[in-house]
Amino acid sequence: MRLFVGCTVGPAVADAAMALIGELKARVARLAPLARLTWVPNERLHVTVRFIGHVDAERAAGIRDALAPPLRQPAFDAVAQGVGAFPDRRPPRVVWAGLAAGRTELVALAREVNARLDPLVGGDPEELRPHLTLARVKEPHGLRVQTLLAGLEQLPLGSFRVEAITLYESRQSSGGLQYVPLQTTALEAE
Repeated sequence: MRLFVGCTVGPAVADAAMALIGELKARVARLAPLARLTWVPNERLHVTVRFIGHVDAERAAGIRDALAPPLRQPAFDAVAQGVGAFPDRRPPRVVWAGLAAGRTELVALAREVNARLDPLVGGDPEELRPHLTLARVKEPHGLRVQTLLAGLEQLPLGSFRVEAITLYESRQSSGGLQYVPLQTTALEAE
């Protein structure tokens, strides 16, 4: 199974993100009609805390056990704002919405999750760059990030409360990719 840990963004931010995706789709159609992007649907919008990857059932059970106790990080508010792309200086592979608040707390949360998972799946070599993935670029064909994102760099998408993390399984089915929640772990109450 293919696993990752993430947190939900709530309906208000998801609705704003879907409206933004609609605007970006229109811009791509106008500015780079040969570009191919895969847009994230509403039900898969989240902030990834840790990508784990493929594991067998035994290791998955160990991951669930490691993530079961409540996290020491207090619950917090995050604010989604602005749009960008990865990587910074090459053709884009990911179009994302950023975070104006909650970044430091999400990085701390990722460190705690990584510490719990390190004995089971190894450490994550990169520090988390918290974001909300909007699209994956399959073929950039003329897509210019500066033009695509012009005027959206500070676009507010709203705030959401981070009170828990969820261990998800990413499943491929006849209906497409699905994120199946396997377990939710609470953060400390304030």
